[in-house]
Parts: sequence; C-alpha cells; structure tokens
Amino acid sequence: MDDEAPSMDVTIWATLDEQAAGPRGELVVHWFRTAIDFFFSGDAKEISDSYAVVTETFSGGRETRLKDVRRNWPALADALRPHPFYANVGFHEPSVDEDEWVDDVGRVGSRHEGRGGTHTGLSAALLAGDRIADPDFCARLLDFLANALDGANPVFARVDHLNFQDTPDLEAALRRTHRRYLRESRTHLRGYSWITGVPSELAIRLGGTRRLSATGAFHAVRELRGGGLLLQATETLADYDDRAMREVFRALAPVLPPGIPEHDPARPDLRVVFEDASGV
Repeated sequence: MDDEAPSMDVTIWATLDEQAAGPRGELVVHWFRTAIDFFFSGDAKEISDSYAVVTETFSGGRETRLKDVRRNWPALADALRPHPFYANVGFHEPSVDEDEWVDDVGRVGSRHEGRGGTHTGLSAALLAGDRIADPDFCARLLDFLANALDGANPVFARVDHLNFQDTPDLEAALRRTHRRYLRESRTHLRGYSWITGVPSELAIRLGGTRRLSATGAFHAVRELRGGGLLLQATETLADYDDRAMREVFRALAPVLPPGIPEHDPARPDLRVVFEDASGV
C-alpha cells in the first residue's frame, strides 16, 4: 500500500513473523475477512464496487484477479490461504465506464517482508474524516485489531492518521535498516503510534497490563489471546497530540531501540520524540 489515494486517511498496520501463534496463511485470511466485515460490509455507494489482486510468489507465479470480493469471498480466501507474496483488495464507487480510473476509498493488503518472507506485513486503509474525533468509531478501530490479531501474537501493530508510509516513523528517524528492525522486532519495539501493538516478549518486559495501565499513558490496554498487547493512547485519534505521544514514548522507552532520532527531509511529518529512549 505504497501509493495511497488521498481519500483514505486512517491506516492500520501489523506485522507477523515465523513465531506467529497460527499458520500465517490462515492469519492472513482472518485479517482480510475481519477487515471486510468491520469496515466494508455495508451497502454504501462509495464502497459498492471492489476488486482483488493476489500474486502467488515474488517471481510471479499464479495471479488471481477478482471483482466483487464479498460475493467471491471463497475464491479470495482460497488464494490467500497459501500465504501469497502479495495481496490487495480495494473498495470504490461504481464507474459507468470500465476504463475510467476511480480512486479507492478503502483497501486491505498483505505482503511478504524480510529475506525469503520471514515476516508478513498486513494493512488496511479507510476514509474516516471527522470520525477520528468519534469515541465509538475509534473504539471500533481497536476492536478491529483485537479481533483480527487475537490469535496471532504479532511483532508489531500501529494505527496512524495521514501517514501512508509502510515503515514506522521511528524506524525512519533512527536510520536503521528495515531488515534489522524485522530481525530485532521481538527485542526492540519498532515504534509507537496512537494504537501500538506490542509482542508478548516486550509486554512482559514492560510489566504487562497492570503496570502499563498504571502509567496513565493509555486510554485502553487490550490483551490478545495469542499473546501481546494493544495499547490505545487516547480515547480518539484526534486527541493524539504531542503531549500524548510523549507519554507513550516514556511508557515504552524500556523496549524502544537506543539512539537519537533524526529529522528526515523525505518525511518532514515524522511523529516521534527526538530523544534517546535509552536515556529515559
């Protein structure tokens, strides 16, 4: 999901590795099914048309293309179950002319990451607009992640606003390679956002649900059945300001990678605290 249409403003990301609590193909199927049910199951005109593209391997292999993914869900699930190299589902308004380009207002995706697909990146993007200030809508974003990742013990997850980069801001600011971050993702947390997913190993080092709740940095702390935690900083995404971000940084500092973040001219809107976490 590198070239997001401007009509989407909320992005949801998660990363699985070889220690995922279940078969990754089944976890990918569950991610897509849960996202469709949570965000794209209605009959609103703007999401009434949909498509799917699934590429089996890095070198190509079989490619599956579908229209109307809700009606053709069994075929899409069959294509996702073998844990393909890349998959993308898009939702958009209908077009009278099939050759006319229509921007997606929602997407769900997965792709291999790391050497040989050691990790799997999961994503979803949607148009929220003013709903980022709605507590019910924001609670639903947390509910989605809790349902989609409940049996996964992900190495990382995040929810961002107006940030379409698949690399977390902290990774970009610390200038370490993406491959290194993936390799160390159960040793150092890859970043922090309005909602942050923490793997079980790091949750234990942070003291678990009780200690993290006691920091006062989080509106909600949710345990995942397969291991790990989801941490929601503020009640709404609109409330996640610099003060709230700093509180999250301080609470998570013991498991963040060391180093002083640097400004990146290519990403002027990095949302990180420009301090060395190892000094907190």
